[in-house]
Amino acid sequence: MKLNDYLRTANLLTFARLLLTVPFILCFREKLMGPATICFGIAAITDFLDGKIARKQGITQFGSFLDSLVDKILIGSALICLYLFQHEELEKGVHLIPIWMVYVILGREVVVTGFRIIFVAKRGEVISANRWGKYKTIAQIVVILIGLVLLTFLGDSTYVVQRHGPIYVLMYLPLILTVTSGLEILCRNLMALSA
Repeated sequence: MKLNDYLRTANLLTFARLLLTVPFILCFREKLMGPATICFGIAAITDFLDGKIARKQGITQFGSFLDSLVDKILIGSALICLYLFQHEELEKGVHLIPIWMVYVILGREVVVTGFRIIFVAKRGEVISANRWGKYKTIAQIVVILIGLVLLTFLGDSTYVVQRHGPIYVLMYLPLILTVTSGLEILCRNLMALSA
């Protein structure tokens, strides 16, 4: 693969999304929710654009793998930030989302990424995202973005900042899609791997 293949427009947008993760985390940590929401929103737009451009220019195995990995880094960072979020309205030890949700979503990502690496090593092919994986990513991004908007505009409201609040409830949709898409990828490709 030539250097130009790595520096395609779609891949550059993916790298931009990776770089946006840093200011997002820093802004969230300082409770600058507006800028954190903007960083995450721009990153979400790059995810949409790089996929559209890649389909037009031709999807590469490197681009597909990189896009998936960067999505996981961005989503994982956001989930950890939501878990660690502290507010005077929250009781000590209470979080916007429980740690088990973070473990399930990130655990699925680790298992599927490990499986993809094994698949590449054994068969020389990258497992591309299926429709369930795309639904999962869209749901994760949309729910996290809604959560960030709620924290930006209603962050002082006990309705938003509470145990089992709207962010917690909304997180069940990406959670279910995350588990479903992970099982689908493993079931669909295990037989191909063993062949």
